[in-house]
Amino acid sequence: MESTRSARRPYRLGIAAVCVLALVASACGSTAESQPASLALADEPTPTVAPTTSTTTTSTIAPTTSTTTTSTIAPDPLRTWVATAKDEVTHLVAYDAPDGNIVPMEFLVPNPHQFGGPLTLMVTDGQPGDAWVEVQLPVRPNGQVGWIDTSKYDIAGTRVRAEVNLTEHRVTVYDGEEIIAETDAVVGKSASPTPLGTFSIAAKRKNPPEESYIGPWALALSAYSEVYETFSGGIPVIAIHGTNRPDQVGQSLSNGCVRIPNDVVTFLAENVPLGAPVTISA
Repeated sequence: MESTRSARRPYRLGIAAVCVLALVASACGSTAESQPASLALADEPTPTVAPTTSTTTTSTIAPTTSTTTTSTIAPDPLRTWVATAKDEVTHLVAYDAPDGNIVPMEFLVPNPHQFGGPLTLMVTDGQPGDAWVEVQLPVRPNGQVGWIDTSKYDIAGTRVRAEVNLTEHRVTVYDGEEIIAETDAVVGKSASPTPLGTFSIAAKRKNPPEESYIGPWALALSAYSEVYETFSGGIPVIAIHGTNRPDQVGQSLSNGCVRIPNDVVTFLAENVPLGAPVTISA
């Protein structure tokens, strides 16, 4: 099914910043066959400063409604299919072709996700009704794909997507052709750039009070740092999250993740579904 919304003004704000999450190995010698890595944030606290003045355009958010996908699926270039694992799935198993060989992975990807919520994957080939669909795998290296058996997943569509422009330090979120959120952003510094490509929202984590320096939410992507092998003792996964430094708008300061103002990341956590695509370009 797909989310639909009535027309509303976009949520806009001119402040943002960036950081990294880390997949920390939970035990020495752990393998994909034995247990998953565990997720931990790998950003260092920064001194809190008085926020800069900004102008916010208030957004009116209409209640979402749902429609059921029928056997006849009209083409829609703005729609992305999303595969959500059923309860019976304990971890991700993907194949190099329908009924092919299992794709080896660096670590086990569990269901539910370490941050909570079901394992959710962006479909790159196929649609509801197909016995197999190709999906992007939330593992390293970035951009890997594999095929999954759809009898173990629910397939639904979304027209919500995000675009991150590194040159403009800008994040824009769309529902179809409508802009629903827009903000300036701080992106990865030259030594640790934010990776380019189209990824997806893999998980949403509500941050504990002791990690308030990264805001109320972290939206983990299906992307990893392409510079750091490890970070803070783990495998660094890229995320969009909040910040206690809204004064750093428009700068390239992070280890690769995207920090945005806390009210904006809360809006995204509430309105951008798991599996929605995030395209990062220079």
